Amino acid sequence: MGALGTLGAALFATVESMELRRFQKTFLKRALAPGVDVAALSLPRGNGKTWLAAHILERCLTPGDRLFKEGTEYILCAASIEQARLCFRFIRETLEACDEYRFVDSVQRIGITHKPTNTRLRVISSNGKTAMGIVNCPVLVADEPGAWETVGGQLISDAIETALGKPGSKMRAIYIGTLAPSNGGWWHDLIAGGSKGSTYVQALQADVEKWDSWREIKRVNPLTAISEDFRKRLRSERDAARADTRLKARFLSYRLNVPSGDESTMLLDITDWERMAARETPPRDGQPIVAVDLGGGRAWSAAVAVWHTGRVEALALAPGVPDLAAQEKRDHVAGGLYQRLYDRGLLSIAEGLRVQPVGQLWDAVVERWGFPCLVLCDRFRLPELQDVIGTGAPIEPRVSRWSEAAFDIRALRKLVKDGPMVVSEDSRLLVAASLMVAHVKNDDQGSFRLVKRDHNNASRDDVAAALVLAASAFERSPKPSEEAERREPILV
Repeated sequence: MGALGTLGAALFATVESMELRRFQKTFLKRALAPGVDVAALSLPRGNGKTWLAAHILERCLTPGDRLFKEGTEYILCAASIEQARLCFRFIRETLEACDEYRFVDSVQRIGITHKPTNTRLRVISSNGKTAMGIVNCPVLVADEPGAWETVGGQLISDAIETALGKPGSKMRAIYIGTLAPSNGGWWHDLIAGGSKGSTYVQALQADVEKWDSWREIKRVNPLTAISEDFRKRLRSERDAARADTRLKARFLSYRLNVPSGDESTMLLDITDWERMAARETPPRDGQPIVAVDLGGGRAWSAAVAVWHTGRVEALALAPGVPDLAAQEKRDHVAGGLYQRLYDRGLLSIAEGLRVQPVGQLWDAVVERWGFPCLVLCDRFRLPELQDVIGTGAPIEPRVSRWSEAAFDIRALRKLVKDGPMVVSEDSRLLVAASLMVAHVKNDDQGSFRLVKRDHNNASRDDVAAALVLAASAFERSPKPSEEAERREPILV
């Protein structure tokens, strides 16, 4: 963790009696209320998150506190053992004055034991293998779960969810962290889902429209009230972000807790998407260009249509087995998302099938948009489309080399940012859901392309892949004015 990442915790460590701030008191009151088994606090870096995690676990190990359960094992989970050591040191500094505790801090193991009662704290990293078999754990505290996405986060979140669901389990999972560096997945969905049932969520996020307002920055960074150094640092980073879009993306993600990214991580910038959404949607006119991404294995199939006016529409086709609820759980998306896409007619299902037929996707394309003027597809799937489409529409296979993929992505970004491309309102839920998990990777030569976030195809970026192809075809296609000029007779 960087110097500023430890600033908030260091500030609290110097305060006599480790006094809690108001936002922390509010969170603990709700998180530890009866009936709550999952609690999440998300706020920008530098605001005492790691110290708060340590405060909770120190209480768990203190006889007489209501969180203390004699003879049980508490768990601290962090993105890495190195990060966990920071939280561990805060706990140790509080407890080591008492000789009733035994501390272990080695390369292979970190933990604390209250010797008279054999009540223990076990520290694990986000490697899911270390979390299997969580039992008899009253409280699990997760520090910076947003970083788990890069170090095996899905396995550990599955293990915690399984432990919570065991018969008779009285475990309480408390997640504390910034949304970044992950740009999607279960942690984002947990925060976006808000408080409901046995889950309590508290989040401090800035309004993007006010991202460089000092009042807004202070609102979402409560420790600015007690640290002049923190205030100076945030002002300096804010000023640098105003002049550099890449620094702005980092500032939004880490200082304002608004997931963002630059060319190296996200397919589309949030600001550009919002600018696009504010424009009037152009009408359908003539035949569209249709790009398709044919799924295999767990992947969906998707089609995106773009008209010469810039209007964009999308649809997707999912396997029928497993059902949508199971697919939501497997893909770690907000519950009910796939069902809403289905209810709105954006998602079709290949009933009873594990692999969706190409013909079903083509039938949906023709039914919704008519016969396109051009169909784009991956060259490896060309024979399948040719068998289905026949002479119904010309097909252009695409070779996805790094350089060509970079051109395609730049075309999409340009058309969304400056126009005329606009995703129709009735397609935005589907497109936005796919963009949230679309991941861009750079090579050493400065080119970039979409890549799967995991080997199991558990991210629904299929629509985003088709959108990139459609934007590329739109950018390369002659515009109506150019067509008219070519058709106009030459007068001699």
